[in-house]
Amino acid sequence: MDGTMFLFNGFRFLGIYMPEKNRLVYLLWSFLINSTVTIYLPVAFILSFVKISGEDLQIGNLLTSAQVAINVVGCSIKIILMGFLLPKLLSTEKFLNRLDERCKTEEELASINKFTKQGNRFVVLFSVAYWSYSTSTCISAVTFGRLPYNIYNPFFDYHQSIGHFILSILMEMTLLNVACFQQVVDDSYAVIYVNILRTHVDLLLKRIKRLGLTVSKSHEETYEELKLCIIDHKNIIEIYNIVSSIISITIFVQFTITATILGITLINILLFATNFASIVASCFYVLAVVVEIFPLCYYTQYLMDESNLLAEVVFHSNWAEQHLPYQKMLIFFMQRSQRVMEFTAGKLFPITLNSFLSIAKFSFSLYTFIKEMDIKERFGLN
Repeated sequence: MDGTMFLFNGFRFLGIYMPEKNRLVYLLWSFLINSTVTIYLPVAFILSFVKISGEDLQIGNLLTSAQVAINVVGCSIKIILMGFLLPKLLSTEKFLNRLDERCKTEEELASINKFTKQGNRFVVLFSVAYWSYSTSTCISAVTFGRLPYNIYNPFFDYHQSIGHFILSILMEMTLLNVACFQQVVDDSYAVIYVNILRTHVDLLLKRIKRLGLTVSKSHEETYEELKLCIIDHKNIIEIYNIVSSIISITIFVQFTITATILGITLINILLFATNFASIVASCFYVLAVVVEIFPLCYYTQYLMDESNLLAEVVFHSNWAEQHLPYQKMLIFFMQRSQRVMEFTAGKLFPITLNSFLSIAKFSFSLYTFIKEMDIKERFGLN
């Protein structure tokens, strides 16, 4: 599917999707980008807390760095996991090709073309959301003459000169923007593949509704169409089994850190953000963190609801006028189609809108708790 083109170009840029040609050059590129962003960046964030100077010791700045550090560490874990899981994800291609070959009518081809645009658009939208945060943080920091994240930098001492200050900012923003792009592909792949499943489930529902409605077709021809629908469903389930097992691992990491990050960010906004620019940057970060989990929760809920309709649509299809072998096959299909396509995080809890709302409720409960305690007034943080 062309709808995954931007996604796999992203994987290739990040050094985890080996091309068929120029493998040696690509290995060098992969080593460069992963040694600096996947390994050095999270280590540098951790070292920045150990080696921070008294001049830079401001709790607001520390929390800004901490909220990003947690996400950067989580992002590195996810991109390493994706490096190992990518071959498994690519194994869905043969099933996708079979499903795409079944699309013959103008309506079906239009649905595929619609997803092609939508799949690539997801990567663009995730990129805009995440880079908006990194850009706003950089502008906020430069405006007040400090580094955006204060990460450990053994190469440049930004106190030394304006040149070192500029180079330090450029180094931080280059590494962080690449880390943001790691987050883009980490988060968009799940949404894209869930929407691939949604597209083909929707097409299957329409094919089932049409079964037996064409008067000119014989019982045998309708029977063959039913068998093709069963094969389509089998291919969809194969893709679902592969994709759900991959998403279960990476989204568990994401859910684990999201509530923590939201808590830290809300504390930073309420207590320690001392200027409007810092508050705006933190708000962008809250938006970016929410964007990481909301689309997946929304689309998995949508897929669950659509897959739940399969058995009902099979039952209400025009089977009464068909011969006995067709009706027996239909019963078999109806039993198989009762399986709901549910996604879980770490096989512990479902990925649904209820899960997203639970995390959001936790964050706002924490916000209300801190606000009612009047910590700002008690400790003179005004």
